[in-house]
Amino acid sequence: MSQWDIDVYGVSLVLSDLSDQLGVDGGGFMSTIDSTSDGVDMALSNVKSPPVESALSDFLGHFTTETDAMFTRTLSCLQGVNEATLAYNEGQEEMAAEAQRQAGTTENLDMNPPPPTESPH
Repeated sequence: MSQWDIDVYGVSLVLSDLSDQLGVDGGGFMSTIDSTSDGVDMALSNVKSPPVESALSDFLGHFTTETDAMFTRTLSCLQGVNEATLAYNEGQEEMAAEAQRQAGTTENLDMNPPPPTESPH
């Protein structure tokens, strides 16, 4: 007997809302990350003090590392929930459980860009 009881429609609404907040298709958290990075970059190009420049550069490096990790892990969670819900809806509970296990680990994301295609000459 299944221990799963998922409101598929409710999950889809939550995923849609969270995707918007994350900025998967633009805006949201991703826009805030980009805007903050742009502001720090602008400050770096205008600063005339080496110690301030060094501090801003260190901050930007730390900020970028942390926000990239947050974005990627959140995206992985959204992908895992989506995959688990789809598998559940198709009656494939083992696949749903595996998707749930991978959520948040980034194993479920295709992080490798496609290889460049050769243009015909």
